[in-house]
Amino acid sequence: MFGKLAISLGLFLAGVQAQQSVNCEYQSLKCGSVLLAAPYSYTETQLVAAVNDTTSIPSLSVGQLSQTLFHCTDILGTITGNAYCFAGCDTKPGTRNDQCIL
Repeated sequence: MFGKLAISLGLFLAGVQAQQSVNCEYQSLKCGSVLLAAPYSYTETQLVAAVNDTTSIPSLSVGQLSQTLFHCTDILGTITGNAYCFAGCDTKPGTRNDQCIL
């Protein structure tokens, strides 16, 4: 009985770990729309806080967060607002940096 319980618990914990979000890569630039989607799972609240901590970006609506470029500042996934992209934010595949559309 204990063996089956231990196996079930192990499988459950393995499934939980597989579903955990990925932090953005240290020193990379990512669009808000990318950070809000899988495999990242940053929240709107986290993006708002990152923008509010950046004095060069004015207060933004939740809808404008996807058009904002964020900088990943450490290996723990901490982000700061980098720039609001007036013409939109261009996402790049893989580990390449995203950028504002000019």
